[in-house]
Amino acid sequence: MRKVIPKTHQALDWIGKGMSAAQAARKMEISESSVYAALRKMKAKDLGCCPTCGHKVKR
Repeated sequence: MRKVIPKTHQALDWIGKGMSAAQAARKMEISESSVYAALRKMKAKDLGCCPTCGHKVKR
C-alpha cells in the first residue's frame, strides 16, 4: 500500500523549490488560503509558538 501525501504538503514542497504560494495552490488544485495557513503554522512551529494561539511553547 502506498502512502498518500496530502496536497497541502506537496504544495509546501513546491514553495520550497521556489514557487509562489499562489502558483503552488493552483498547481495542486487547492485553495490559496489553505497553503497560506500551512505556511503560517510551519513558521509558528519553527519559532516555538503554538500555531493556534501564538503563545510560546515550553520544550
